Amino acid sequence: MMSNKKTHEPNPSVGCDVTSCKYNTIDCCCSAAKINVQNERAVTKGETYCSTFCPRGTC
Repeated sequence: MMSNKKTHEPNPSVGCDVTSCKYNTIDCCCSAAKINVQNERAVTKGETYCSTFCPRGTC
């Protein structure tokens, strides 16, 4: 049986360079339980953004 517990374990397949985000791990992986990337009109990667971002110490 799978647990519903959300653990915030690092996901090595999702890299993150945003060191000010609370979900960024020491080895630059994302530890968020869910990741949302937004901007439905994006045509370049620079026009997308991670709406899961949460500044360290505030969320």
